[in-house]
Formats: sequence, structure tokens, C-alpha cells
Amino acid sequence: MVIILFSCEKTKEKQVSYIITKSISGFDVNYRIADGTLISEKIDAASAEDRWSYSYTAEEGDIVFVSAIYKDIASAIDVQILIDGKVYKQGSSKQDTVRFVTVSGTVPFE
Repeated sequence: MVIILFSCEKTKEKQVSYIITKSISGFDVNYRIADGTLISEKIDAASAEDRWSYSYTAEEGDIVFVSAIYKDIASAIDVQILIDGKVYKQGSSKQDTVRFVTVSGTVPFE
């Protein structure tokens, strides 16, 4: 006797956005993209009003990760992960050029 089991359950896609604000002179950022690759970039900023963002489509259970650090002691940084336009997790730092602000988790299941 052969029994074949399969699932028709579909995973739901979610829109993930990483947003970084409040840096007055730039920062280094590391973030995970849809295929799991970790990207590192140096971002220039002219004022605290500048905004860096990256968005992609993820599935429930996928890992989300963004981490940033700045070098200007007069600066600050605000790091957010949004899922479907709502703040999922966030972190911030002011006048701390030693520690990365890291925000991570997994895309929640509904």
C-alpha cells in the first residue's frame, strides 16, 4: 500500500521594508535581502531628514535583518523593519559610535 501526502497550504507573501533615518553624516548598513544574501553598504547622508530604505517581498517565516552604525558622535540613528507597512521592530541610538543598532526577527505567520 502506498500513501501519498501533500499539502495545498500556501505561504503568504509580505512586503518587508528596512528604513533608516536621523543620521546627519552617513552610516554603514548590513541587511538581508530576499534570497538570504547579506549586503553591506556605506550610505552618505546630508541631514537627519535623509532616509534610506530597502524593500522586498518575503514569505511568512523568513528571517529579516538590518544593522547600522554611524561614526559621527553628534549623530543618531533610527532603524525600523516594517511588514506590510506596519512597524514590526525598531531600534535607535544617539551619540553612540561604538555599537551597531540591530533589528531582526522572522516574518510572522498569520
